[in-house]
Amino acid sequence: MFGYLQPLREELRIKEYELYKSVYCGLCRELGRRYGILSRLTLSYDCTVLAMLAVAVKGEDCVVTKGRCTCNPLKKCLYCSAGGESFALAGAVSVIMAYYKLTDTIEDGGFFKRMGARVLRGFLARNYRRAERAYPEIAEKTKDMILAQIQLERSADASGMDTGTPVSVDRAAEPTAKLLSALCEMLTDDDAQKRVLSVFGYFVGRWVYIMDAADDLEKDLRRGSFNPFAACVKDDWHQTMLYCNEVLNVTVSEMIAAYDLIELHSYRSVLDNIIYDGLGAQQRKCLFEKRNKKKATKSKEYYRYPSELHDSGK
Repeated sequence: MFGYLQPLREELRIKEYELYKSVYCGLCRELGRRYGILSRLTLSYDCTVLAMLAVAVKGEDCVVTKGRCTCNPLKKCLYCSAGGESFALAGAVSVIMAYYKLTDTIEDGGFFKRMGARVLRGFLARNYRRAERAYPEIAEKTKDMILAQIQLERSADASGMDTGTPVSVDRAAEPTAKLLSALCEMLTDDDAQKRVLSVFGYFVGRWVYIMDAADDLEKDLRRGSFNPFAACVKDDWHQTMLYCNEVLNVTVSEMIAAYDLIELHSYRSVLDNIIYDGLGAQQRKCLFEKRNKKKATKSKEYYRYPSELHDSGK
């Protein structure tokens, strides 16, 4: 996925942060055990949250053990292992999403990125087939999402226009939102909770896509790549980011309304931190703080605003 679903570390107690890390390291170990060493590269914060949510919803028993880090044998880690299939499901999602993310890069990336993505996808193909056999429904839904996203982006030009009409943020985020909705539905058999998780997953997917689009807006404008916010750029870049932030805040409010109805058997404090604090922290970091740091090293020519380009006749 994208790696935006992270806790706000300074607001976590030490034991809560250690618990979160144990899930992260446990998922890393699960990936290595099921799909080999290379699959560990697909590990993400987003899939860690999915594993944690799955354990909490299913009420699975978890065992935390100490061990050596596979990547750094000199380092000791805590590993969490669940009694059910939560880690297996999150691991399969991690591999499948990485495979199709590389497929998307092959479609839209530059020459060298496409070449690198083809090589990496070749190495990951065997692991993908294994994950596909274990969870065919996830593989099918992910494939549908990527194809829908590619078709939408192909229908738009670099300015985000589709036959003269801007591609709305809602429409652009729909494929990712539907995929996360379907994934969260799979975490329970209870009909009432299934509906709540479906809505929650929808807004998580929407937030992740919009967050990535807002974070990449400057880069996409320079490269002429599709971005749903391209038609919303204002002369004042700070105002543009404020608009993106407002769209994200509306999405978070809907997400929280659904999250509060989810029955969690564990990890409540850590998940609360991620939803209530971590999302806002990521918005501040990516939309404002990161760009303020760039101003100290880059001149105004780093990005020419639309009005300047118009006034200069370019």
